[in-house]
Amino acid sequence: MGFKKLSLFFILATTILLFFTHCTDQEKSNTANTYYIELVNFNHDSLKQKVSEKIFGKVSYHKENKLEIISVNYLTEDFPDIHFYKSAAELTKDIKPETKKIRIEFGGVFTRDSITYSLQKFVYRDKQWKRISDMGFIKGVNTYKKAKEFAVEQYGKQILSEMVLYTYN
Repeated sequence: MGFKKLSLFFILATTILLFFTHCTDQEKSNTANTYYIELVNFNHDSLKQKVSEKIFGKVSYHKENKLEIISVNYLTEDFPDIHFYKSAAELTKDIKPETKKIRIEFGGVFTRDSITYSLQKFVYRDKQWKRISDMGFIKGVNTYKKAKEFAVEQYGKQILSEMVLYTYN
């Protein structure tokens, strides 16, 4: 009876140890591939909300030579180059060196036909954000015939796609 309890305890302790080791390793890799997204000058509330819904809490990875973007809640496999996307509002005062941030800055005026926005990549070094890349302003175009109905949805998808591709460059 004592041997069975000891064996059960050993199996349980090993399982817990392996679980926490795996979580710690995954957390380290998540930190290295986490991009904090900062939305600047998004004065149009519905566009800001749609972009936030499309980006925050998502992951991207390549599977069978195809770029996949899904909610982190549906991530079941571990892929080598997973990128995690979080809000820059989640950053605390103690930012770790080499933390990555993408700034999406809305430019111009929101219209149903087109918008402009810029993408800039930053890294945290020497206790400050340093810009390492700037794509300049990009024009998003709504091609739907019923532009009023789908503009915000279409722009959210375009911004998400451009931003995710930008993280792999």
